[in-house]
Amino acid sequence: MVENADTPFRRVEITGKGSCLVATRDIAPLEIILSDTPAVVAPHPSSAPVCLGCMQRVDVHAVCPACLHTICSKSCSLGEDHSEECGVLKGLQGGDWVCYQIVGVLRLLRLRDRDAELWGRIDKLLDHEEERRQDMVEWKRIQRDVVDVIKQKKDVEDDLIHRLIGILNTNCLGFSFRKEKVEGRALYPLLSIVSHSCVPNARYSVNPEDFSVVLRARKNILEGEEITISYVPPVYGLPKRKLYLANEWYFDCSCARCSDVTEFGTFVSAIKCSSCREGLILPEDQEKGSLWRCRFCSNPYESEMIQKLVQNMENQLNNISDISVKSFETFIRKNSKDLHLKHYLNLIAQRNIIEILSHQPNITREEAKKCIRLCKSYMSSMSLLDPGYSQWKGSLIKNLAKAQLELLKIDLQEAKIDRNMFASQSEEVWKSMDEADCCDVLCMPLQARKGQ
Repeated sequence: MVENADTPFRRVEITGKGSCLVATRDIAPLEIILSDTPAVVAPHPSSAPVCLGCMQRVDVHAVCPACLHTICSKSCSLGEDHSEECGVLKGLQGGDWVCYQIVGVLRLLRLRDRDAELWGRIDKLLDHEEERRQDMVEWKRIQRDVVDVIKQKKDVEDDLIHRLIGILNTNCLGFSFRKEKVEGRALYPLLSIVSHSCVPNARYSVNPEDFSVVLRARKNILEGEEITISYVPPVYGLPKRKLYLANEWYFDCSCARCSDVTEFGTFVSAIKCSSCREGLILPEDQEKGSLWRCRFCSNPYESEMIQKLVQNMENQLNNISDISVKSFETFIRKNSKDLHLKHYLNLIAQRNIIEILSHQPNITREEAKKCIRLCKSYMSSMSLLDPGYSQWKGSLIKNLAKAQLELLKIDLQEAKIDRNMFASQSEEVWKSMDEADCCDVLCMPLQARKGQ
């Protein structure tokens, strides 16, 4: 899709952001804002072994007989992409990371040579060269393992290869489809212009068949409002989001949520004060490295100490091996002296408990009530942080409805309600699923929906 009189957006330059898209009229929830096709599709450097042609996960023994890199079939080995890359990859050392970085660069080089108009659009994208040069260890690694290898086979300057790597790493969207066993990244000329916000008003969905993408409105977008997506999971707290954005995209977010240390009054990053045991510790402001201070006794805390404390607890959460309700409840209870009840680590633990209970057969009355309580608690916080239709909201509404229906069945079996009451209350539960259906539409690729 290219900009024309019918598109509901226009490109503008915003100081500190560069090119962005703003709405030229009011856009309704679920309305398609744009669709885009990838200029380049390539394996993600950090992915498991995938076919260089179709991006399907493959057994490590499925390789191209010429270059000995992963290819799932003869048709993929004879495809245009791999046919031209095979000679460069032959004899390549360094593992999948090196191979996948080189493949992305080769495909972008070929696009530059064959499609001047499309390359002109790609060439306007940011590459963050200055910021990437700050990490000299990584810069030298890329020079040795990627740039120098390509130069042995291609007549191309170092600066251009580094720029292409920067464009790919900064602007590509990663995708991973569990059902189709497809994993990779794609560079979209138009979607790449859409900026980040931790309170986004739009969401994209990638089609696993052809990797086309569609961007839909998550909520009402007013004329003149910037169209935004989120680069990070909405459940993350302020320090984790800022660190993630700085490390991956080299910018400091100043959206409404990041500008409010309470994060809209949810306190999802708040730590309990170890001094007075009464107040909550929050950053004094949203700047990186800001001093943290108790809101009750004013005791100060260094940001590094808070970061280490939270990281230690996050490691505990991530390392839970016994995936059970008891394990996650133990995590919450064990860290209750440090974490605010609505801290994002507790929210993640609660979400895990919800998923376990929702997939548990023969749920008891107590378990159904617990699931209902946790669903409502989770949604009360996340609806403030991430308003509008979303994948998490659709899932939570379904889980809540399932638990409510299970509880009604138990009430009916125990004669606590009659059949008329069961039918009436069940109908109310099913009505609540309308919003979940809207969330499903938001997350569904355009072509897949048309084919139904």
